[in-house]
Amino acid sequence: MILFKADYRKYSVPQLEKLRFKEEDFYRRYNHCVLLQTCNRVEVYFDPEVENLEDLKEDFKDFELIEGDEAIIHLLRLAAGLESMIVGEDQILGQIKKSYHTAKRYGKTTKYLDTVFLKSIHIGQRVRSETKINRGKVSIASAAIELLEKTVGLNNKNILVIGAGEIGTLVGKVLMEKKIKAIFVANRTYERAERLAKKLGGMAVHFDKLKEALNFCDVIICATASPHKILDKEILKDVKGEKIIVDIANPRDVDDNVRELPNIKLYTIDDLKIVAQENLERRKREIPAVERIIEEEFSILKRKLEKLNLEHLIKDYRGYIEGIRERELEKALKKLRCGKDPEEVLIKFSEVFAKRLLHDFIEVIQREGIDREAVRDMVTLLKKGN
Repeated sequence: MILFKADYRKYSVPQLEKLRFKEEDFYRRYNHCVLLQTCNRVEVYFDPEVENLEDLKEDFKDFELIEGDEAIIHLLRLAAGLESMIVGEDQILGQIKKSYHTAKRYGKTTKYLDTVFLKSIHIGQRVRSETKINRGKVSIASAAIELLEKTVGLNNKNILVIGAGEIGTLVGKVLMEKKIKAIFVANRTYERAERLAKKLGGMAVHFDKLKEALNFCDVIICATASPHKILDKEILKDVKGEKIIVDIANPRDVDDNVRELPNIKLYTIDDLKIVAQENLERRKREIPAVERIIEEEFSILKRKLEKLNLEHLIKDYRGYIEGIRERELEKALKKLRCGKDPEEVLIKFSEVFAKRLLHDFIEVIQREGIDREAVRDMVTLLKKGN
């Protein structure tokens, strides 16, 4: 497999933002691939038989290139939760499923990619049922809440969640378990804000009333899917009181210039690395068990891929033989149409067909310098088959 990878380990949040694709545009341009984009990574998986690899390397020159078994193992570890910022988090498995099904819907996967991605999903499910790698249900959303609890505390705080999508919903669910004073939800589509607020026992905020909500709340968590900044220095300059803002959106919701305001404290995904390290220490006892599962499943996957490669080889060989057969058959049919004796035509057809196969076989052996013993063994096996 061929993987072009950019993730939080080597790329900052702004760098990842620049590398993101619009799915529709991406799949219009590329074939035989799966695009995986999350808050912490942009990864593109290609079938190993993809054409124009050199062109792809140029297109993805800003990404890290990983090939072969290493790329496959990375995906398996990713699905198992070992490559996430928060080790063992569950969200990544759903994101892999969604990305795979999206590529499938666009008609961009291959039998090879289907086999690898379905195995990765199976591994993700297995490790979560057989180990405690995901104990605590830690996600980016809950890591953000954990960070707030350790830095400023949440007791009796008014919380504003901007964004009522997937991440905003996850944040809200985690907040429901805390002793906060009140929760408010703002979204450009007010109906969505209203639905989420109702689920959380909170209050929806019209987007044009955002400034009033910012003044009223102690903590603001930004989690929209907007391609543009939601908050910046200009919007926040008149906001009164100390405010804690946590931006877990990707692309970023909050402009870095808000750090210039003395009453604003901004945390981003980069800050969650602190929490990630603590969670790693807590969960590392489970990592060996997960790696044993990956090793076991990888062996099974390799056998499937070898079988798939053999099927592909047989298909190519069948096509090669069919090409010879069709050409010689056309010559034979022309002779029959001209009134030639059918028996003579058939004999000639079989002789020419056999000679052509033998000629090509000998030519390849001589050109490639194939070992004589290997050829003899192959011929012996063919004779036994007959």
